[in-house]
Amino acid sequence: MIVSYKYRAYPGPVAETRLNAALDTCRWLYNKLLEECNEARANGVPLKKKETQARIVPLKDENPALKEVYSKVLQMVNYSGERFFLN
Repeated sequence: MIVSYKYRAYPGPVAETRLNAALDTCRWLYNKLLEECNEARANGVPLKKKETQARIVPLKDENPALKEVYSKVLQMVNYSGERFFLN
């Protein structure tokens, strides 16, 4: 049997600001990847997961806020949107 616990977090004002900024950045990345996948699908060239993953690095030049978020978090944004991006 697997047991899990939930704990309520009470971040301070600085931590809350950083968490909100990271969330906004992840939201931007998700929408950008979705837009690119929709364009590719409309052109008849659907993207694979590795291709969308590779797009994260060049997008860091377009949006410097991506450099402030851990790369693993950005990868998880790509993986979480996989069912929408690649279908």
